[in-house]
Amino acid sequence: MSASPEAATYVFCLVQSGRAPSLRGVPESVPGAGAPRLISIDRQVWAVVADAPLARFSSEQLQSEFQDVEAISRHALAHAAVIQFFFRRAPVIPLKLFTLFSTDERARAYLQSRGPRLRKLLAELRGMEEWGVRVIASQTTQGRAGSARSLSSGRDYLVIKKRLSEQRVAPPRATVSDVNGALKTLARLASKVRKETFPPPGRNRPFVAGASMLVRTNRRVQWKKAAARLTEALAKRGHRLELSGPWPPYHFVAS
Repeated sequence: MSASPEAATYVFCLVQSGRAPSLRGVPESVPGAGAPRLISIDRQVWAVVADAPLARFSSEQLQSEFQDVEAISRHALAHAAVIQFFFRRAPVIPLKLFTLFSTDERARAYLQSRGPRLRKLLAELRGMEEWGVRVIASQTTQGRAGSARSLSSGRDYLVIKKRLSEQRVAPPRATVSDVNGALKTLARLASKVRKETFPPPGRNRPFVAGASMLVRTNRRVQWKKAAARLTEALAKRGHRLELSGPWPPYHFVAS
């Protein structure tokens, strides 16, 4: 069942399994592509692919799709749903949205050439799941750009006004300590951590910090209990902890 001459091969992810993974109940493919199917890549490694008609997945057509946020969202959600389906059953390596090869044979040859690295990565990811953590600090605890004393002259007033216009307000040390302390506590329960970058805090923008964390599935209960305790403790200080997952290891696979 190789891709037809009129279609490219769209790749969702790689799956490690001793036999061909079941496709029963697999979600619908990305818009415009054929139903998800499998091709064998290597010993116990399978690629989940779909036929991608060139009329819909040509570079020109995709460039047009990239200008439509709703269209990209539909593709992204469908892409993620297929990966999530297999992730619930076996170790996976997610591939990026719109990963395309001209034929099944090209996809197989490319992935087989990276066989040792793929097998090592799959071994590292076995029994792992990704969690997203974000802590939003209370805006009422953020530092102020100035004080009553600093407004004693016209020059000071202009300085304060400039600071406000730049919308950068440094959070108090106690707030930074609360937020970073919570992340460090959860990081100690994770196998790997990848910090996320957020815009700096401002007058109308809270201090936010977060990370993606790779956690062993058998530690999920301990992980969620720790997150629940931190959520309660942070809430008492006016902060909010947001947790999402478990997800496939999107942030922990080689490009």
